[in-house]
Amino acid sequence: MSSNIPAPPAPVLPKPSTPGCYNEVTSTAQLKSKHKSSSYYEPSAEQELVDTRNRLWDLEGWKESPLLTVYQYLPSILQEGPQCGLVALAMASAITQSSVSVQALLNEAQSRGFSYQGEMFSVDDMASLALAVLPEVSVKIIAGLQDNRDAVVHSLAQGAILLVPYDADRNHEPCCRKGHKAHWAAVCGALVCSNRCLLAARQGKSRRLMLWDYGLLAESNNNLVEFSPERGEDSSKYLLPSGGVRAGLCGRALIIQQC
Repeated sequence: MSSNIPAPPAPVLPKPSTPGCYNEVTSTAQLKSKHKSSSYYEPSAEQELVDTRNRLWDLEGWKESPLLTVYQYLPSILQEGPQCGLVALAMASAITQSSVSVQALLNEAQSRGFSYQGEMFSVDDMASLALAVLPEVSVKIIAGLQDNRDAVVHSLAQGAILLVPYDADRNHEPCCRKGHKAHWAAVCGALVCSNRCLLAARQGKSRRLMLWDYGLLAESNNNLVEFSPERGEDSSKYLLPSGGVRAGLCGRALIIQQC
């Protein structure tokens, strides 16, 4: 870790009236120029990503300016109960003209026999649910995030959102616990520096925009193999697909894009 490289001053970016997609590669020098040309500072949705990027740059001690490759704003939604997948889908629906609430998604998931209380342990069911409530989107299931990195980043650059199940650590970042902490996130952007790729994501247990290493997220997604014994011992009911967590989530994710 290094603290000798100061983060550049935060630029001023206009707050959009509607969610927007930013896929122009922006250098730190350009960001500084934008900052100097303005006499005021007003944080915005895009500002959050830039601040997060700069904070990471400072902590990691990168020798070169990281590039802002693509980012699409999603509203943050906090989950109530085991509804992380529905929350991720509700956030992703903001890219369409007919965003949908978590409650509406819960009602639809229950009526279709996908969930008891909001849990979503099947990528296939999540894809079917997305198509049912968002007819103006296309949905593509990804098998193997690690082998499809270029395709995923390309899709993000085209305005798509990646919905991905993973194991969540105590700080909500990806970890590997065999699926015992299975959780969902909505990936809405990517940062690159040299050969490293970081994904910008939101998830239902924090309003903070997260930045995760692509490889670590792919590894976490690929280790979802069993249902948590702790969940199995409580009195709540969880609906698992045939084949359990491994069949429903392991090594799989889906890309949602507006048609």
